[in-house]
Amino acid sequence: MEALIIALLIIMGFIFIVVEVFLVPGFSVPGLMGIAMIGYGIFRALAEYGGTGAFFTVLISAVAAVLLIYIALKTKTAGKVSLLYNEEDAKAVDDYSALVGLEGVAYTHLRPSGTAVFSDRRCDVVTNGVYIERDTPIRVEKIEGTRIVVSPIKTMAESGNV
Repeated sequence: MEALIIALLIIMGFIFIVVEVFLVPGFSVPGLMGIAMIGYGIFRALAEYGGTGAFFTVLISAVAAVLLIYIALKTKTAGKVSLLYNEEDAKAVDDYSALVGLEGVAYTHLRPSGTAVFSDRRCDVVTNGVYIERDTPIRVEKIEGTRIVVSPIKTMAESGNV
């Protein structure tokens, strides 16, 4: 009869831990109850059957825990609560180096960042601290990682060569 009580304590402890993992967010009462019940079951085995009984109780509990974890990882619920990462879906950072020297138009005011259009392609751009009005012709000066640095194109009248 005592073995049945010990087994029920440990089984109920595992049930509480499963409830904690899959139903209750965070670590709270069911998890603590599960750990306490498993610990008390092992303590009862030690008190009733000595060291050998406690050893076999721990061994059987460990095997049951490994099986429970293996089964839990194979369920659909585990897929819903875990992050799935597939390297095939990973995307490299866009290479903007082909834009250097390209001319376009400021789609929004650039103060100092905003949106520009280059060959019907909208891009987020930044200036070197200067304010550029909307619809001003601009040129890509350099690329810094994913930053597209632009500057206004000086017209003949602006440059003083008229």
